[in-house]
Amino acid sequence: NYWGYSTVSFFTPMQRFSARLCSGGGGGGGEDRATKVCAAAVEFKTLVRELHRHGIEVVLDVVFNHTGEGSWGESNWHSLSAVAESHYYLMSKGHHTNYTGCGNTVNGNNPLCTEWILECVRYWALEMRVDGFRFDLAASLLRGQDGQISPDPLLVRRLANDPLLAHVKFIAEPWDCSWPDGYLVGSFPSGGGEQHRFAEWNGKFRDTVRRFIKGDEGVSLKGDFASRICGSADLYKDGGRGPCHSINFITAHDGFTLRDLVSFHNKMNSNNAEESGDDNNISWNCGEEGESVNPEVLLLRERQMRNFMAALFLAAGTPMLICGDEYGRSQGGNNNTWCQDAVNWFSWDACTAEEQGLVRFCRLLIALRKSHSELFAREDYERNITWNHDNWEDPYNFLSFILEMPQPKGPVGGLSDTASTAVGSPESFIGESVGGFTCAASPSPHRQGNGVSTPCTPGTIAESDGSTSRVSQDSRVTQASRPSLRRSAAYRPPSLLVAFNAGHLAHPCHLPPGDTWYRLVDTHLEAPMDICESDEEAQIIAGESYLMTPYSCVVLKSLSAPEDVFFYGGVAECGREGEIEEELRRVASRGLEAELLADGGYQEAMGGGEVAVPFPSTWAASRTPPL
Repeated sequence: NYWGYSTVSFFTPMQRFSARLCSGGGGGGGEDRATKVCAAAVEFKTLVRELHRHGIEVVLDVVFNHTGEGSWGESNWHSLSAVAESHYYLMSKGHHTNYTGCGNTVNGNNPLCTEWILECVRYWALEMRVDGFRFDLAASLLRGQDGQISPDPLLVRRLANDPLLAHVKFIAEPWDCSWPDGYLVGSFPSGGGEQHRFAEWNGKFRDTVRRFIKGDEGVSLKGDFASRICGSADLYKDGGRGPCHSINFITAHDGFTLRDLVSFHNKMNSNNAEESGDDNNISWNCGEEGESVNPEVLLLRERQMRNFMAALFLAAGTPMLICGDEYGRSQGGNNNTWCQDAVNWFSWDACTAEEQGLVRFCRLLIALRKSHSELFAREDYERNITWNHDNWEDPYNFLSFILEMPQPKGPVGGLSDTASTAVGSPESFIGESVGGFTCAASPSPHRQGNGVSTPCTPGTIAESDGSTSRVSQDSRVTQASRPSLRRSAAYRPPSLLVAFNAGHLAHPCHLPPGDTWYRLVDTHLEAPMDICESDEEAQIIAGESYLMTPYSCVVLKSLSAPEDVFFYGGVAECGREGEIEEELRRVASRGLEAELLADGGYQEAMGGGEVAVPFPSTWAASRTPPL
């Protein structure tokens, strides 16, 4: 199983992932054998610690829905069936059930089995210090002994209310292989706690966005796409959850990669030597199946990948990106690569080749989202959104909307206490929920524009009267270092206009009068014109409309004050790759004995025995674990 897990020994990290074991370490004397036994566990702890140091949380994909017993013609060659088969498995007339596609469905709500799963989760959270868990085929873990979905399953209730796991994030893949009772997107149980602990993989986001972007038409599809972009309130609001509970994704380890999604209509799984993988991929090959040398097909595929990325990162919710999609990794059309090795590898050479292409686009798109976190990283559904088109009955896939920034606090014309935080500084990454929004039924009054299309040179912002003013470097400094910032009575907070033309026709996008609009993104344009590294580089777009080419997405921004100019290139901290690589190499070269717990913290092998990031014994009961 090359996906890196085996449903056999649930308390043990995969041994072949150990760098020391792969390099031939261990063997020899008793001390070496002990080192070999604990190598994978110690290296995993070290990995988690170092990721925490860089501000990265670790969420494990865990598979408790089935075990490997009885697979591939073997019979009871592990423990659970031999110990207590009827307690650990869902049985029907003496036979194992199959709600997972792998057989051996686990009886997650039997008290004995529930306790086993709980102990395993505690081990990885408290001993290995991971931050969360994504439960594979979680709907199967809601089934009772009769195979029916329970509205209040014991396992979910125990997980949600365990005080030792109060700080842990839970994510459910809210379906299993039984349709339709096992499809629970938007209705995964809460566990009865004060807060809904489980976020969900939003499969409806994936399916709707795939259909819309590839050009499937339908009156209802446009409304569904709008709902997904706005955080899927129809799925989560009534249950007391917010947009952050919707894990938005286009692709995952199951199924096509992003490049294969735009390159294949049919799966190509013959090298698996088995019949596996979904036949319903909602994909489009853009005119030719598989690899192509046709420049028009290749350009359309590049554009479609950018369109999917834009839909993912410009939607309210929690975006999830599978590694490799940022450079366009392909699996040759295989949509179930669990038994493939090199096909799953991340190619650093291919990633480097796309550094100025798709990788750059993704990096700046993420920076754009972080820079406007008050619009996208929300915990509620109250956003000031205006739909920029009025024909919802037209089945053609064109959709446009305007997101208005919150009005700054402070007296008009006086000092502002919420000046725009500079993008590229750590302070700009904090996405707090901004209250006070109400959905606008129609745009607020705008001033009349000049209707002239002129380029905006770098370092300038065009005024509505056609004059320009220089944007100083001071416009990028943080709020803390800007002691006095005055806003005029006519100041209007900036807005983002987002439009998708997911069809085969050129389509005009209406530009509301009274604002000056600047183009930040147009996926039709080739790099580096496809996305701007700063608002300074944005081209002014005046007039009544912007003509969008087929299968494209645009993002425009209205600006009325220099302090609203953002610089996106610095958000990703691209200049630290060398420093991070050097640090990780240093960590990898340390001896195992230096990684073990000592005096309540991990001892450094380098730097004179400096103690790094202590872990007090009481941390497990706290709500927020230390980084």
